[in-house]
Amino acid sequence: MPSNSSDGGGIVASRAGRVYGVHAYHTKVPPAAIVACLEAFTEPGDLVLDPFCGSGMTGVAAGLTGRRAVLVDLSPAAAHIASNYTSPCDPAAFGAAVERVLGAVGEKIASMYETAVPEGRGVVEHLVWSDVRRCPSCGTEQSLWEHREAGLRRIRCLGCRAEASKAEMEVVGEAPVEANVSVGGRKRLVRDPIPADLGEDRLPRDLPWVPEVRFDASRPMWRRGHEDLGIASVEDFYSRRNLAAMALLWEAASGERDPRLRSALRFSLTAIANRASRRYQWNAKRPTNVLGGTLYVSSLRYEWNVLSLWRRKVRAVERLFRESPMPPGAVEVHKASATDIPLPDGSVDYCFTDPPFGGHIVYSDSSLLWEAWLDDLTDVEKEAIVVGGGGSPKSIDDYRELLADSFAEVVRVLKPDGLTTVVFQASDAKVWTAVQGATRDAGLSLLDATTLDKGQPSFKQVKGMRGERVATADVVLTLRKGGEVAREPVATPLEAARWAIRHTRAAGHEATTGRIFASVNARLLRQNEGEALGLAEVARLLEENFTRRGQAWDLAA
Repeated sequence: MPSNSSDGGGIVASRAGRVYGVHAYHTKVPPAAIVACLEAFTEPGDLVLDPFCGSGMTGVAAGLTGRRAVLVDLSPAAAHIASNYTSPCDPAAFGAAVERVLGAVGEKIASMYETAVPEGRGVVEHLVWSDVRRCPSCGTEQSLWEHREAGLRRIRCLGCRAEASKAEMEVVGEAPVEANVSVGGRKRLVRDPIPADLGEDRLPRDLPWVPEVRFDASRPMWRRGHEDLGIASVEDFYSRRNLAAMALLWEAASGERDPRLRSALRFSLTAIANRASRRYQWNAKRPTNVLGGTLYVSSLRYEWNVLSLWRRKVRAVERLFRESPMPPGAVEVHKASATDIPLPDGSVDYCFTDPPFGGHIVYSDSSLLWEAWLDDLTDVEKEAIVVGGGGSPKSIDDYRELLADSFAEVVRVLKPDGLTTVVFQASDAKVWTAVQGATRDAGLSLLDATTLDKGQPSFKQVKGMRGERVATADVVLTLRKGGEVAREPVATPLEAARWAIRHTRAAGHEATTGRIFASVNARLLRQNEGEALGLAEVARLLEENFTRRGQAWDLAA
């Protein structure tokens, strides 16, 4: 492994960086972590495969280290994002293409965000919108914005003073409650909205093509709250103004004749598709980001100026093309199932991948806004996830079978001495059992296991730092074709937990439940008959045998 797995330190790689953040994706392994594995297990010129490529970071790492890569993903959004991360694009030509789009629709979109200020004319940079809900006791309609300081779990009616939960209060509409306006490009004015801030008289009467993909109970991520907010299709995730702005930009970008530049322009637009929607949750301190891995729409939300969002994003994309040029032809990207990899037998030197984490994320739903704009949706019948709701439920057995078929394809295309590295995490022991069974069914045996700390935590990992049971590191499995490999002496789960606490602290990390969980499983999996534990089991083991100090665990009983 790239690290000495006996020391407990594992691999540490930061999510931060200009390349990593240009386009969001639900799960990403930082390129630095993949580079470490490539340099440990391959030589320059070798062919690397990622059959669940996601955003294409394996391809980025391959390009940075002189390797070749084939990236495969079932998701059209993933293939789109990975292709643009890993295909060369002339930054000057991209900048010129941006100017052509602005020349076609820039003034029309800018006028939609113009407003009146005492100095004459300003630009709406964002509005804050609030649910308007009706008190179940007296019928008083009120903006939830008025309750923001007291919190929105229990709401005291402004009319009768009775308390009710937010869910008990019927949604009857929405209202703009705060405007953030730029004046002269430098000064910012925060005020109560005025009618001119909405730009309704400047919206185009007829829109270009917009995505009309249905969103209802057939989608696992659909909730009654979406219906309450009038969201029945993808276009409903946007305000009227922002839908118009996105549609105009998309039409102009799609008119670009050069296919590479057209794809790059669309890449810059899918990169803002979620931020431009009603999904950007209001924050009392400062705007943070859209909550990834969900389709949640908050009761307090932003409507951002799409043109401003896009101008900032195209600068980031142009910088990506300028500062991280990819070698021509180094990376191929295929929209395909991992169960049918378009490569000949024995052609791959090494495989690096992070497959779907069981029921952790419904990728097809999480990608819905991107794929709706691309007019190309994931084939959910082939999606390797665990999901109970929606129109295509998948059991843990279905998940195992799809993974086993995928890993069998990896075995087919690997050279006899080729290795496979799998980055994985799951809180449910049943999902771990499915993954272990799938690799064994495919003919892969475990060579080593360690952990991956991505540095900057995800939203769910932040919750784990606050004491909730959430894994804060991933497990990195390296596997080989063929028979069993000698492993470490067998340790009990308690011995593995004690080892994990000691070595995590020695490596300079806090021994939190989420971090210990990953280290315990890495240790257990390195044993001949090791079986991973679920997060609840590890949490119970820690609570019964060790001392908690804040959010960290101490060896003292």
